[in-house]
Amino acid sequence: MFRKFTATLLLFALATGAAVQGADRRGDIGLEASAGNVTIPTSDRGSIAYKRCDSCREQEYAITAVTRYEIGELQVNRDAMRRELLSRPKDMLLLQLTPDHLHVARVVIAAPSF
Repeated sequence: MFRKFTATLLLFALATGAAVQGADRRGDIGLEASAGNVTIPTSDRGSIAYKRCDSCREQEYAITAVTRYEIGELQVNRDAMRRELLSRPKDMLLLQLTPDHLHVARVVIAAPSF
């Protein structure tokens, strides 16, 4: 019963575009959002702007020289990720934060399906 309830809540959150937070064993935080609610800076310095939903307050997390950008299994540069997010604003992506929750370690979006 509890598992069905938890699964139902998770599906509802994903369907409504709400953010889902989860922690892995290292203490990193994963934030899930639609690509249209995430803005990647045009330069290597700056912050990624992130909103849990269209009407939510924007939050910012700094990027670093070691922030990784991944489309499926392929690691790409920041500009390629920006283009990908702009072309797929309704798709979900993952922002993985560092253990101190101040910087973005990874930005991951699934490979496009054709």
